[in-house]
Amino acid sequence: MKINIARNYEDMSRMAAEHIINTVNRKPNALISLPGGSTPLGTFRYLIEASKQNRVSFAQCRFISLDEWVGLGGEDEGSCRMTLDLHFFEPLNISENQIHFYDGLSQDLMGECDKMDFFIKEHGPIDLIALGVGLNGHLGFNEPGSRMDAYSHVVELDEVTRAVSVKYFSEQKNLNHGITLGMKHIMETIDVLLLADGDKKAEIVKATVLGESNDQVPSSLLQRHGQVELFLDERAASLLGNQIT
Repeated sequence: MKINIARNYEDMSRMAAEHIINTVNRKPNALISLPGGSTPLGTFRYLIEASKQNRVSFAQCRFISLDEWVGLGGEDEGSCRMTLDLHFFEPLNISENQIHFYDGLSQDLMGECDKMDFFIKEHGPIDLIALGVGLNGHLGFNEPGSRMDAYSHVVELDEVTRAVSVKYFSEQKNLNHGITLGMKHIMETIDVLLLADGDKKAEIVKATVLGESNDQVPSSLLQRHGQVELFLDERAASLLGNQIT
């Protein structure tokens, strides 16, 4: 793991964006997976600004879901698709034919998994995946105990994930399942970025970097990947001490 520590969230976001810019400039037709949630929003802002400055073009890229809440569609507040539409796809005029996303409202969720896996097989491997990390170490919706050999799958959400989910919605939602790229997708991705900021992420960052690599802390499994970069602010990195290089 390569660990990049920034002074604050804005600097962390800029550093992560520069990494993505360099990747896309090297491979303009890259296959990319980006997360929803609040952590990457600063990175998205920098990417949009870089595009306006003609420093990068996403016109040839393809984008795939990382995950989605089962029971939410792309028009629903708090859905991963809506977050990316509002903060990335629409500002950059990304066309629909560049996007392949899970449909959380589908009556055939296994079919959604199969379609995603086929799309990645056809257009992959995934060149770059950016990830946030949950307080329980989840990556996407790969919750504690997730199988290392799984591709796209439907998962019952961990209690911690369900508790944290309330911040994404203005009214209470009864969301118990998610659909997600699997750990095998993540481990087969060429370039993996993990973003974390704030004091609340310090414990899980420590477990990710310095803890035992096991499926009870899915983010710790990234220790086994050959090309992972962490982008942290000083608060998220505060428990790493001098034990990193």
